[in-house]
Parts: sequence; C-alpha cells; structure tokens
Amino acid sequence: MTRRALVVAALLPLVLAAGCRSFDPAEARREQTEAFRETLRNRLEALPERALSLEDCVRVALTNNAAVREADLNRVLAGLGQTAAFSAFLPRVAAGVGYTDRDYDNLLGMTSGGQLAFGPQEDTVGTLTVGLPVFAPSTWFLWAAARHGHAAAGIAADYVRQAIVLRTTAAYCDVLSQRDTVRALESQADAAAKLADRVGGLAAEGYAADWERGQADLQALARRTELDSARRRLRVLEADLLAAMGLPPEAEIELSGDCAGPQMPEGTVEELVLRALETHPRLAIADRLVVMNEHQVRRAFCAFLPTLSVRATHAWGGEGLVADAVGWSTGFQGAWTLFSGFANSAAYRAAKTGLRRTETEREEAFLSVIVGVLAAEAQVRDAREAVAVRRMAADVAVAKAADRADRAAEGLLPVSDALDARAEADFAQVALIRSRYQETVAVAALELAMGIVRAPGDAEQTEPEPEGGAE
Repeated sequence: MTRRALVVAALLPLVLAAGCRSFDPAEARREQTEAFRETLRNRLEALPERALSLEDCVRVALTNNAAVREADLNRVLAGLGQTAAFSAFLPRVAAGVGYTDRDYDNLLGMTSGGQLAFGPQEDTVGTLTVGLPVFAPSTWFLWAAARHGHAAAGIAADYVRQAIVLRTTAAYCDVLSQRDTVRALESQADAAAKLADRVGGLAAEGYAADWERGQADLQALARRTELDSARRRLRVLEADLLAAMGLPPEAEIELSGDCAGPQMPEGTVEELVLRALETHPRLAIADRLVVMNEHQVRRAFCAFLPTLSVRATHAWGGEGLVADAVGWSTGFQGAWTLFSGFANSAAYRAAKTGLRRTETEREEAFLSVIVGVLAAEAQVRDAREAVAVRRMAADVAVAKAADRADRAAEGLLPVSDALDARAEADFAQVALIRSRYQETVAVAALELAMGIVRAPGDAEQTEPEPEGGAE
C-alpha cells in the first residue's frame, strides 16, 4: 500500500464518523427534561434537614439561581477576553509542514552513464515563523478596554446577587404573610359558619328576618371562597419562592418563619442618596463603559498611524524533515494605511458618537439612582405608617364587632348590624397581617436602590480594580 493510500485509509473513518449520529428533537427534549428534573431533585435533597430561615433561603438562591450562574459565566468570559487581548503583546509562533507526492515523472538528475533520470518524487517542506509587533498602539487600548470590561462584569455579577437577595426576601415574606392570612381565614370561615347556623336558628324561631339569615349564609360562603382562593394563592407564592431558589416549584418545603430582614440604613434622605451615588453598582458599571468607549476612540484614531513588526522564519526543504535546514531569514515590516475609502474616518466618528452615548446613559443612570432611592425611602415610611394605621383599624374593628354582637344578642340592634361589623373586623385583621411584612420588603428594596444589599455572612465588598496599566 502506497503512502497516499495509508493517508486516505486513516482519514476515511474520521470523515464517516463526523455525521454518523442524527438529531432526534423529541428524544433530545426528553433527555434534557429528565436531566434537568434530576438536577432539581438533587438540589432538593441537598437542603438542610430543618425548617428554612430567610438566611437559608437566600444562601440556596445565590447557589442555584440561573441568573447568578449566568452572571458568573459572563465574568469568566470577560476574563478570557482580557487574556486574549493581552496575547497581542506576545510573540506569534507558527509552524507549518507540507508534503507533495508527484506520481508523474520528474527529472531527478543524471545517471553515472550521463543519462537523464526520471521518476516519481516526494517533497517535504517545513517552516517555523516567529513574529512580534513593535509598534501597534491599538493593542494597548484594546487590552485596556478588555480590563475594564472584566471589572464591569464582576460588578454586574455582584449587582445580580443583590437583586436575587431582594427577590428571595420578598418571596419569603410573601409566603409567610399568605400563610398567616390562610390561618386567619380558616378561623374566620369557621366562625362565619357557626354564626350562620346561629342566625339560621334565630330565623327559624322568628327572632331574625329571612334576609338576615341569607346575609349570614352569604358571609359564610364568602369566607370559604376567600379561604380557597388564599390557599391557591399560597401555592403560587411558594412556587415562586422555590423557583427563586432554583428548586422544583411543585416541591414542599418547611419555613421557620425567621424573617430577620435588613435594617433600615441610617441617615437622612440626602445622606442616603449621596451614599448610593458613591457605591451603586449601576453607576460603577456606567463609569467603566465610558472609559471603555474612550479607549475605543483611541483605538479608532490608531488606524491613522503606522504599525511596525519584526519577523524571523526558519525553513526546511528537501526529501523529508531530516533534510538540512535552509537557515533563518529575518525581516522588518511596516504598514501605513494611506486611504481606506473613508472607513477609518467613519469608524473614528462612530467611536466618538458611542462615547457621547455612554456619557448620556451615565447621566440617565445617575438621575435614575437618585429617584430610585427617594421612591424606596418613601415606600419604607409608607409601610411603617400603614402598619400603625392598620393595627389601630383592626383593634377598633374587633372592639366594634364585639360590641355589636353583644347588643344584637340583647335585642338592642338588628343581627345585620352585628354581621356587618364582624365582616369589617375580618377584613381589618387580614389587612393587618398582609402589611406586617411589607416594611421588611420595603427596606430590602431601599438597600437594592442604594446598591448596598449584602448576602447573609458576606463582608463589605468594594469595586474590583483591574491590575496595573495606564488608563
């Protein structure tokens, strides 16, 4: 077997194996679904064997949430981009080998008898080339932009974690609030059913009108309906919490009810705004983007400058790689684009326009952060005042319902008045329960608006700085 036949025999299986497997969409979807469900089951089994506190849920969410993992992957990609940009400063080494097998007759030389010798010929050529840029200023600005891109990706990943902390906190408090609401509605539904039976007995004896019995039955039915709706709403809220934690939404988990949320940041509104402007990740990212676009402008200007590089090549030739080396050849190369159809000028103007755009976006982010802090601080105050108002309203409604019930039992008031008062008390108690956790969520939202949310156990962090290099 000739050498060519050996090469073909070696490559043929690889070519055939490249397309031997067909893609079945339905089967691929089933496999992916089962694999993902298995992942969810493993995460569920890894939970602590105790009722979960808010801190536990936040830790699980920061580990499993897809948005957090995606942000970490973006940071890794940005780091690889920085490494790739730095490689422009390193020497480029390239090796090549070529083989030629000529079947037709070639002149090989002279025989000892002075005759020309013809026959097939094999040629093998190898090269080793080393190149190094000497003056290529655009690479410096490319690398500087990549460094800031890596730093911005790290800041963005931290900001995503802050958002996940807020989402988990809100979902946890929503579940606790809804569970308290369900318990209250269960008690109210039971009380409404007993009251309906009692009013029905009074109506049968002629002490209450038929429409009053109908009103009592209506209240009992309304409480049962509201209870069923609250239970369904609770299941939805539990599924949202589990999804935020990266767990199967249909699973059952036990919550401890420990909702030690964040504390209200100290200071006046003006001090909170100033702190947000100093530390907010969104503004830090905007600063990085402006610097990156400044480097893009410098890179575009470098298109008008010449580039210089050196090159050295070592080549082999003859029959086989064992032939004597021809030797090194070195060179110095310079290139200067004199006219590119105005493409360089257009690219430079586009880079400057992009810089002005990012500066404008930073201004918008600046104002947005201020408004966000003002709105979030106002929501905290509203939540605090709402709790006080609803607590007082519940106390008044409960006392009123008790008084109306006693007077109706003595025959001093119609039964319908007592039923109306009981309904008002029920609504006031449910409203108080639902507002109990609003302050915790509002404080967490204020921390996110200021960009100071910290995961449980995390130390205070500062903005990552890229290593070395001039701006």
